Amino acid sequence: MKILKLNDQPVEPYDYLNAIPGGEVVQAQLPIYHGTVSGLPEGVDALIVASDLQGIVPIPRRETHTITADAAAESDMDALLGAMLPAHVRLLLEVEWPEVDPDHVGVLLCGDLYARRGKRGASGNPVPVWLAFREAFGWVAGVDGNHDITDEAGAHRLHSGEGIHYMDVPAVIDAGPPADGPAPHAAAQSQQLRIAGLGGIIGRTDKPNRLPEKHYLQSMNKLLKQHPDCLLLHQSPGIPELGLMGEPLIRQALEAGPETVVFCGHTHWNTSLVQLNNGTQVVNADSKLFILTRG
Repeated sequence: MKILKLNDQPVEPYDYLNAIPGGEVVQAQLPIYHGTVSGLPEGVDALIVASDLQGIVPIPRRETHTITADAAAESDMDALLGAMLPAHVRLLLEVEWPEVDPDHVGVLLCGDLYARRGKRGASGNPVPVWLAFREAFGWVAGVDGNHDITDEAGAHRLHSGEGIHYMDVPAVIDAGPPADGPAPHAAAQSQQLRIAGLGGIIGRTDKPNRLPEKHYLQSMNKLLKQHPDCLLLHQSPGIPELGLMGEPLIRQALEAGPETVVFCGHTHWNTSLVQLNNGTQVVNADSKLFILTRG
């Protein structure tokens, strides 16, 4: 798989509310970009990639009696940004790319899918976001961010859900549309995308979704040796010469491995796509969403 083009200008933005330091809630926009990709299996028309959807969308409650504007604001319900996005993106696909079958679209999630009004960097349950993307599209694969707290019941729901590939431990999975009836093994494999996933970040293990540096890098090397079509990380590599924040050790490990495509987030890059010295492409999806169709 290879990214052929990633447009600099978004197709359109999606409005939401974001918390800034101090707890103030401000208006924000999530850019939705289009790009083209080669090497998709026959049964995958497009990929949607997103990370760090840490925002909320207020949903007004319908009241039958007259209330003041302040009371109306207080009665709004907050939905997770990532739970509202899928229906909008599906409609956008139907308008802009009618040739794409939503049931043949895969979604790649790179973590940090929870938010709470008035608290920047809140941690909590991302399961509603996973389920919303799965309802709108053919299948979903992804990893946890350091702010995703999935309890046992939520993890069971994701692991047992058809078309959901929840990689809460380092793993390589095959994702794609279900085969229609009995099919030769080779034919079934030709419609699958081989996806590696490593969630969390390097850090203190007394905090959720953190791994010691050595353990993290060893896990990533094992995944890369299995030659996946793409690798999902939450934490981004650091590329200081380009002014791109992240972990330099991840960049070193990626360049020492085989060429692949990496999707990540965690730290924001103004540049979305970078190619490393070994040909590996890195797409940073922090606070962005990408629609990647066939080139």
